[in-house]
Amino acid sequence: MRSENNQLLEPYPLSTMRKILDCIEKTQNIRVDISRIPLDDKKTLDLFRNGDTDGVFGFDSPDMQKYSKQLKPDSFEELMTLCALCGPARAFRPATSDLITDYIDIKRGVWEYSGIHPDLEPIISATRGMIVYQEQVTDILCEIVGYPPENAEEVRHMLAKRNPEKMAKLEPEIICRCVDKGYDQQVALQIWDLLLLYTKPAVRKTLVSIYTFVAYQFAYLKAHYKSEFYFATTNAK
Repeated sequence: MRSENNQLLEPYPLSTMRKILDCIEKTQNIRVDISRIPLDDKKTLDLFRNGDTDGVFGFDSPDMQKYSKQLKPDSFEELMTLCALCGPARAFRPATSDLITDYIDIKRGVWEYSGIHPDLEPIISATRGMIVYQEQVTDILCEIVGYPPENAEEVRHMLAKRNPEKMAKLEPEIICRCVDKGYDQQVALQIWDLLLLYTKPAVRKTLVSIYTFVAYQFAYLKAHYKSEFYFATTNAK
């Protein structure tokens, strides 16, 4: 897990996490297997919902605490979306504070997501009708637009770079492909608009999952071993 992943994961927070685990082992004579914690732990999710994330990797900034309290995440999947839109993964793509506001508004019922086509739902329903991950773009290009897998990633890059000359050729191509797949013209145009809106800020889901899991591990330790958590994080540097 070198290169871009470890730009954020070394030496902090991994060394700090080891200190917390060592402290727990010393005070309570147990070694927590932090790789096997449940991802639906209520105390941990409540910590995020309350914005009580001081010392939690990637979620300890005022903005992240604010958005966590507004979103009140009910699952690890929602934490991943929060991380993707305004958490540690933002270092590898444009800032998208407007998108996290939209995502929170949809969850809170401020406005309702109306689907484009049932075939899209398995791809974008988990992110409430928004494209958050690059993998979602590739899935749409393969399963809805009909590109072969070997070409879909190239098209995704073209969509993200927004070269005017290439985009002028790509728009009718994607719309025609959708129509050829049996979707009507209006649906095809909506699919194009969806790809155009979200492809550039989309981030790699595998990257987000790493950061979110590390954050969740910190939050789990804080929720269940608060004294050891504070002692280790206070003396981490």
